[in-house]
Amino acid sequence: MRTSVMWAVCVVVACVWGGCKEPAVSAPTEGAPAAGGAATADEYWVNALHEVYVSPAELQAQHETERRRNVHLNKIMHGDRARPQIALTFDDGPHPDCTPGILKALADARAHATFFVVGEKAEQNPGLVKAEVDAGHSVGNHTYHHVNLTKIPQRLVAVEVQACGDVLQRATGVKPHLFRPPGGDYDLEVATTANALGYTLVLWTDDPADYANPPAPVLMARTLDWAHNGGIILIHDGVAETVKMLPQLLSDLRARGFEFVTIDQMLQEPGHE
Repeated sequence: MRTSVMWAVCVVVACVWGGCKEPAVSAPTEGAPAAGGAATADEYWVNALHEVYVSPAELQAQHETERRRNVHLNKIMHGDRARPQIALTFDDGPHPDCTPGILKALADARAHATFFVVGEKAEQNPGLVKAEVDAGHSVGNHTYHHVNLTKIPQRLVAVEVQACGDVLQRATGVKPHLFRPPGGDYDLEVATTANALGYTLVLWTDDPADYANPPAPVLMARTLDWAHNGGIILIHDGVAETVKMLPQLLSDLRARGFEFVTIDQMLQEPGHE
């Protein structure tokens, strides 16, 4: 049985992510807290699904702490701040009702972006992932179940990352090498596990909070106000207002002199950090 399928059967988060209100199966007890039995295990895994969004300021503070402690990770915080480049990144797809609209807007603007996709969704929509790659965009790993990786054991972090990577490689024929932890929530164990699996950790400088569904004009204003050289902008596949405002956003950013690059292109610039 494929790793991803077996994981989906075993882990309660597969049910919750799909919209179930009551878990139909118990979470695996391996790696979970021993005390409390199955009920504790269920609570443990459901807790890993709680959405957490780390702000750019918090990410920068974490980065500075790592530097003070002489911790060196394979990651990117931002691009070259001397170059008018921006990387648009779309998390949590693919979504059949939104991804095609995003791809069309990018194609019409002759712009490229980076998609961090969820393995479970990619497995359901492999054609959309292939379309992203075929259009010249970068595609990265966003775990199989979109769980908070700091809430699960390290060896299961590796399973989540590897399962998503396997799905992406089957869909595109290319082994992924970019990884973004859901919500940007990571610790040293998460980062070193991803690095050991061959991934560069990708964070962000700008988050207009489109996941909260603000109106398109508000979302547009936030994104434009925070845009700067070397910026990595976090927005989401699956948010209707994001798709709605994207053509104008691309036009306005280009009018301000910004070039749209993928994370892969940004990593090639010597000024990235």
